[in-house]
Amino acid sequence: MNAAAANDLAAREHWNRLHSQRRFRPEYPNENVVRFLMNQCAFDARQRPRALDIGVGGGRHTKLLCEIGFETYGVDVSDEGLRHCRARLHSLDLRAELQSASMSSLPFADGSFAVALAIGVYCYADSAVMAGAVAELHRVLRQEGAAMILVRSVNDYRFGKGDVLGRNTFRLTIEDTNELGTVQRFLDAAEIPEIFSAFAEVHFESTETTSHDRQRVHADWLITVRK
Repeated sequence: MNAAAANDLAAREHWNRLHSQRRFRPEYPNENVVRFLMNQCAFDARQRPRALDIGVGGGRHTKLLCEIGFETYGVDVSDEGLRHCRARLHSLDLRAELQSASMSSLPFADGSFAVALAIGVYCYADSAVMAGAVAELHRVLRQEGAAMILVRSVNDYRFGKGDVLGRNTFRLTIEDTNELGTVQRFLDAAEIPEIFSAFAEVHFESTETTSHDRQRVHADWLITVRK
């Protein structure tokens, strides 16, 4: 079994377990995703450009894409996540094409999408698997297509709390976030332009929040790219 296949198997087991619990299926979209998508809406809605949600989870961003007017597609390795995503869309009479697929092997032709999302997905991998996922994103975006990616920063409190697997990569040994045993890749600012170098434009901002009386810092990169 290669690294990508092993990563997919571990992710499927982990997210099936989490998505079976209501608290891991948030209702409302990330406000940064809303802002990004509204900036991509300078299109004729009658043309219904295609959008892809990589890692649909319970479907909060898939739902948003449908509501805005995109012809929406989504993938996830978690059957449980896909089940709940389908149920959410069905309850609202929304339509999206959903498939069980890996971020490292997207089942779509080159240049299929005007817009793509990968929110909290690529960080659950080592460097090689992340690079493969980014390459797939580049492949399926059409020319001048745009994407938003949210990944964890080295400033996140989880950083370093596990067995070292590579540069800024750990198999977590903490249980406080239900992420025990997961492989997580954290990014520093210097490596983002390199990882996304295939894209014509790369922009990124940082975002941090705290919890547990400010004892934990949740730090992410908001990366936007254009092909």
